[in-house]
Amino acid sequence: MTAERELGFAVLLAGHPGVGPRRLHELVGEHGAAGAWAVVGGDAGADPVAALVAHRNAGIEVLGQEDPGYPDRLRTDVEPPAVLFAQGRLDALGGPMVAIVGTRRCTGSGAGFARELGRDLTAAAVSVVSGLALGIDGAAHRGVLDAGGAPVGVVGSGLDVVYPSRHRELWAQVRSAGILLSEAPLGSFPMAWRFPARNRIIAALADIVVVVESHARGGSLHTVREAADRDVQVMAVPGSVRSAASAGTNQLLADGCAPVRDATDVLVALGLSTAARAPRVDRRPRPDGPGRRLLAEIEAEPATLEHLVVRTGLPLPEVALALEGLAAHGWVACSSGWYERVAG
Repeated sequence: MTAERELGFAVLLAGHPGVGPRRLHELVGEHGAAGAWAVVGGDAGADPVAALVAHRNAGIEVLGQEDPGYPDRLRTDVEPPAVLFAQGRLDALGGPMVAIVGTRRCTGSGAGFARELGRDLTAAAVSVVSGLALGIDGAAHRGVLDAGGAPVGVVGSGLDVVYPSRHRELWAQVRSAGILLSEAPLGSFPMAWRFPARNRIIAALADIVVVVESHARGGSLHTVREAADRDVQVMAVPGSVRSAASAGTNQLLADGCAPVRDATDVLVALGLSTAARAPRVDRRPRPDGPGRRLLAEIEAEPATLEHLVVRTGLPLPEVALALEGLAAHGWVACSSGWYERVAG
């Protein structure tokens, strides 16, 4: 049987109901792809070559573990994908790589930090991989694009099924500048079980996993566990003890993970920089009067306009005017009515 037919059967198996990545890997290892198709009761009339050609016609590369383009980081993994679907630049998978992950329900400052980290790591010639989810993932990819880099996006659906739909434009940008990866064939919808499986690929590709924000039971902690299983270092961004979005990351720090204050911390951990940390100069005009008082309140914990009026006892118009000035000078950001401190 030709290698093309074997790879085509692997494509069919990847879309077969009830055949997850681990079972697919085991079945192919034991029976070969064609034999595994018979074991799972696949349609005897299915055309494996046609399935393969359909992906190639859609501009999707189909990679088996023996293919030269299959990423070496995955080839040697404890649970490598039996078949990998790729769209974009395979050379984006070379060199040092950092995963930036975190919650979908992030704060404005968390998203800003993830974008900044993605940008600065890219500027230092470090590739960034994430999952193209809302929140931290999307912000990290945008940071890579800001720096003119090649983002690596690993998704939990077929490469023709954009999820979340709000990221349709971002998917196109990642595909154009970098690469999209999936182990799901065309037409595969984002079933819940696909995302933990996706997370193991993110961990396997990375030299370091950085968690920017995570709730106490956040999905990004699954990526942390996958990283631990692979002896991949995990780092975490400190956050306010009053912020639920930082509960998971602060626990990681308490458990012994190294902190990330900026890209320099990650570069040092990668062995790419030993430079002393230069003091950062904040060029924003310093707030005074009501603005200084409000900034101190917001720094303690995010707050709404109404909260700040109650806490400070200042008149509503005065608080609103001061907040407008703080936002204009980049000291605070407002998201869904909540004001948060913006790092300098």
